[in-house]
Order: sequence, then C-alpha cells, then structure tokens
Amino acid sequence: MTSFRITLTPNKRAAGRFIALVRRALQRALAEEKQKEGLTQSEIACKIGVHRSVVNRQLRGNEDMTLGRIAELAWAMNRKAIIQLVEQAQDRGVNRIEKIETVITNSSAKLSLDKERVSNSALENV
Repeated sequence: MTSFRITLTPNKRAAGRFIALVRRALQRALAEEKQKEGLTQSEIACKIGVHRSVVNRQLRGNEDMTLGRIAELAWAMNRKAIIQLVEQAQDRGVNRIEKIETVITNSSAKLSLDKERVSNSALENV
C-alpha cells in the first residue's frame, strides 16, 4: 500500500500562515464594510478595474495576490494595509504556539505577530 507523507519546511509553513493571515484580514474588512456600508465584491472590483470573479477568487484563496493587489483591495474598502516585521525569539527546548493576531481599524489594517510560549507540561495537559 502506498503511503503519502507531506512535510512542510519551516519557511513554507511561515509563508502559508502569513498568507492566510492577510486573506483573513481582507475578508474581515470586507464583512465589516458590507455590514456598515453595504459594500459588495462587485463594487470593489469596479473600483480597482477587474471582474468580480477575480476579487472572489483572490479572497477565497483560489488565486494568488500580489502586494499591490492587497493594497488595492484595502483602498477599495477604505482601509490602509500596514505590515510590521517583528524579531522572532529563538528558544531551544520549548514548544511554541504562534498566535497570529489581526487588528483592523477603519483607517488601517495592522498585522502583528505575537508569540505565546507553552511549556511541554502545559501541552501534555491539553
């Protein structure tokens, strides 16, 4: 019987998590604007000059986005995208769970990475 094993290198895992973070921030911003102003994907697409299906595919994760497109989508939702790069601490012998926190305000989308450290004994109690 054939067995498949998928392994992700730490850099690919970090990239995947960051991309998911950005998509969730955009989706959350769209949901807020839709509730507040009635903004639709069609209106966003019209503002940035693409078809609605392109916006839909990119927000769902079926199509890659460039940094420029992220900025355009944020602009179309009356937001501003800001990305912070924070230094990552390296502790050996301690299991870490990375907590990704997204803060979205009316004037900006701020992405920040916070680390929450969990010891081996705490993980065993889960």
